[in-house]
This record gives sequence, C-alpha cells and structure tokens, in this order.
Amino acid sequence: MYMQNSTTMIQYPLNNDIIFALVMNDAELCRGLLERIFPGRKIRMLKVCDGADVEVQNTIITGMISKSVRLDVLFEDEDSLYSIEMQRFDDSALPMRGRYYASAMDIDQLRRGEEYKELKKNYVIFICTFDHYGLEQAVYSFQNYDIKNSLPYGDESYKLIVNTTAPAKNTPPELIPFFDYVNRMEVPADDAFIQALHRQVQKYNTSEWRRKLMTLEEKIKLEVEMAREEAFKEGTQEEKKIAARKMKADGLDPEVISKYTELPISEIEGL
Repeated sequence: MYMQNSTTMIQYPLNNDIIFALVMNDAELCRGLLERIFPGRKIRMLKVCDGADVEVQNTIITGMISKSVRLDVLFEDEDSLYSIEMQRFDDSALPMRGRYYASAMDIDQLRRGEEYKELKKNYVIFICTFDHYGLEQAVYSFQNYDIKNSLPYGDESYKLIVNTTAPAKNTPPELIPFFDYVNRMEVPADDAFIQALHRQVQKYNTSEWRRKLMTLEEKIKLEVEMAREEAFKEGTQEEKKIAARKMKADGLDPEVISKYTELPISEIEGL
C-alpha cells in the first residue's frame, strides 16, 4: 500500500546524483540505507567526514598531479569509511573508478596522520539504476583475494555495486521499497525510512532549492567541460611534440618544425 505523493513538483528525484548527495548527507538517512544494504549490520555513530560540505558533492584531494575525486557521500563510523554514489548511466570504467575512489580514501586518511595499520575499512558503494554485470543480482560485493586458494588478501577494502533493477526474487526484502522509490518514486504508507527520504526530496524540490540546484548543475557541467578542454589541449600538445621529435630525427631545421607544429624553437631544441 502506498501513500499519496505530495503535489510538490519533483523535478529532481533521488536518482539525481546531486539530490542523492544532499539527501544522504543526513547521517540518519545514510545509516538507514547502509543498514538495508548490509542486512543485520548495526551502524553506530555515523558522521559526515571532516571537511565535508553538505551543499556540494564532497571532494578528496589526493595530492597527486593526476586527479581529485568527487564523491557523492562520504561517511565514517568507528571502524569504516563509506563512499556512496548514485549512478544513472552505465560506464565500462565503473570498476576502475571504484578502485581509484578507494585509493583516494586511503590517501586522505594517511594525510590526516594515520599509519597503515590504522586505516579503516573502506566501502565504495555505487547505487546503479542499471545492471552493470547483467546477472540480475541486487548487490554485487567484491574484495581482493587469491584466486587459486580463495584466500582473502586482507586489505579490508570493498566495492559494492547495488542494482536497483534487480527482480524482487533476487532482492533482499529490506531493499525492495528503496528500489521502488528510486525507480518509480513509490512511497509505502508503512515504511518510515522511505517516507523520510521522500520528505527530503520534496524539500530540495521547492522553488528556492530548484534555483540553487540549477546553478550547481551548471557549475558542475562547466567544470566538466573545462576539464575536457584541458585534457584535449594536453593531448594536442603531446601530439605536436611527437611530430616534432620525428621531424627533428629526420634532420629538419628547428625553425621549419616550429612553423608546422607551433612549438617554440627553444622547446623543440630540448626534445
């Protein structure tokens, strides 16, 4: 039995990654979701990680030249870290992103002064509105282990892919109402957790919040475009250097090479 949905226009449902980040930054709601993903597990003293900003997606700076990591939600309890992300579009690189996120979480802990032995368990959880592995399972759970001996590696790093499209027969009872809400916004009259989620979604769909979210969406879109352009420029520069090396190896004059590659002569001479 489902309660009647509010007349509030839901332009941004829970499967929107920004809304998911905002809603799940409520420690009690996040704990409720985690306890449904991990049936029978009681999670205590859950809190937003230090430095988290509830109005935007959290960013961990790894200190490496490569990338920073934007995490939808980052929580910790007494012995574990949880990164939770809503994922609406399938991506072949999803497992590699999970690997990178887990590494960034560890680096962030070490930068806060912890030693290797003090690292907390880390869980990277993707809530997917598609079945990445195609086996119709509700939760795919991974950890590192010795294939030959089925021996766990023991690094206490875990990746979970939660598939909201799994059939009910393969879904833990606790997750069925959550999947129904993510997929169809169905709000059971007898499920206080889903009702609380829905109230938060309604809150972030008021006219005031919709204006903020549109601005934030544009900001994130602009950041992505700028990153793409920068990556393209870096790729173009590298291609120019490769061409210049080949021309230099063929004995062409640096001035000629500069004319065709637009690279400074001083840079060409240093290749």
